[in-house]
Amino acid sequence: LDSIAPLPVAARKRCIFSVHCAQAQSNRKGEACDVPRFPPETTTPLVVDPSGVYMRPEGPPARYLCGVSPPSGWGDPDSASTDDLDLVDHALFDEVIWPALYHRCEAFGSLKVQSSWAGFYEYNTFDQNAIIGPHPHVSNLILCNGFSGHGLQHAPGAGLAVAELLSEGRFRTINVACFGFERVMRGERVLEHGIV
Repeated sequence: LDSIAPLPVAARKRCIFSVHCAQAQSNRKGEACDVPRFPPETTTPLVVDPSGVYMRPEGPPARYLCGVSPPSGWGDPDSASTDDLDLVDHALFDEVIWPALYHRCEAFGSLKVQSSWAGFYEYNTFDQNAIIGPHPHVSNLILCNGFSGHGLQHAPGAGLAVAELLSEGRFRTINVACFGFERVMRGERVLEHGIV
């Protein structure tokens, strides 16, 4: 086992907040309001602030999901146990997320956290990008992991690529060879900006 290259993927804790914007609901009812309009749920996509704070509409009117990867100085250790998920870091919302959202839209000054939770994020410690393809030391191990927060966005293409690799022995439709494990062994990072 010592000759098998380790996978540079670790669990990192991420906190998500479900918020309600009372001011947004007031605006929707046509009440007089001095606060700027809120982002409409039906046309607002996932919004990522340059600070890394993100939000998107979720569920009933005037409700949003938001979060952020802990900024430098907050610490972002690997998680060794599901016990790490027992506590949500509400200071992250109060000190990082809420101020960034308010800066983007003053109506978010009335945000109230309705619920929150913590979960694991599969964090590629090498370059925060996917590892897709065979492991060079284990011939029957195909990897598709380490997406570091954009796995849902990449899942259709990554799934197709792995299905083709398994059924045809190669990537046919989408060549994702640049995400192979060999890049880790060569020290060649695939860097991307804007990862949340």
